[in-house]
This record gives sequence, structure tokens and C-alpha cells, in this order.
Amino acid sequence: MEQNTGAHALEYAGFWRRFGAFVVDAMLISIVISMIFPLGSRFPLNLDDRWYFIPLVTISNALSVLATLAYSVIFWCWRGQTLGKMLLNIRLLRGDGSDISFGYAMLRYLGYVVCILTLGGGFLWLAFDSRKQGLHDKIAGTVVVKLPDAAASDAALANLGHSTG
Repeated sequence: MEQNTGAHALEYAGFWRRFGAFVVDAMLISIVISMIFPLGSRFPLNLDDRWYFIPLVTISNALSVLATLAYSVIFWCWRGQTLGKMLLNIRLLRGDGSDISFGYAMLRYLGYVVCILTLGGGFLWLAFDSRKQGLHDKIAGTVVVKLPDAAASDAALANLGHSTG
């Protein structure tokens, strides 16, 4: 599906392109988190020292979630693109073509939680949706579009909010 924007059309980014961006982001976040929280070297080998294992894992997981939340929300608000989306030339927008705000970014991240609670069904939804929206996109009113090239995408993004189709 394409959204007409006058002389240019933006095509919604599909499942595999978005999944590729997710994989890139997940790898980058994992590398950064493992450098900040090197949990693997802290696992006790002696069973007498295992008392701190559960609090350590709990704190590490909570910090990982916060780092992922910060990464996503900051990049979505700043550019509408995480590093993975930049690499795959796709961008996150509101349904009317405007940039995503902090509130909508938080809502979209909360939508990720809902998608995970549906055992990934909310993410798979975008493979079958006409606007390629997952449940998290529907919750936040966002779309992810392919950017054809820098000059054409700037013109298309400028006109997206003014389209009638």
C-alpha cells in the first residue's frame, strides 16, 4: 500500500524490513547493555555464593528494560528512526504524517508490552494489515514508511499531512 503525497508516494514498510531493523536495534542494545552490565562474569560458581543471584538478575533485567525504553523513545522522538530503521531506510510517523511526540512514543512502547503479552501476535498483525501496522502502531496511531531517498522523502514527508488519500 502507498500513501499519496502529491508528487510522491510513501510506501508502508512491511514485516521483514521492520523485523530487520528490530534485529539491528536488538544487537546494538545488547552490546551496549552487556558492556554496562557485564552480568555473565558475575554468576557465582560456588553454590554457597548464590544468594545474590536473583536480586542481581532482577536489577539487571530492570536496567535493560529502562535502557531499551530510553533508546527507543529518544530515537523515535528525535528522528522518527532508531539506528536499525536508519540503516534500513524506514521512518516512524504519526498516522497524519507528523513527527512522533514523547507521549505517543511512550504509548507505542507500551504497545510493545501488549504485543509481547499476546505472544508476538501483535507484531505479526502488521504482516496482514493494509497499512502494515502492528498492534503497537494501532495503539499509538503510528505508521512506518519506507524512505525512497533523501530529497524525495523530505518532499513526501512535508506533504504527507496534506494528503487526501
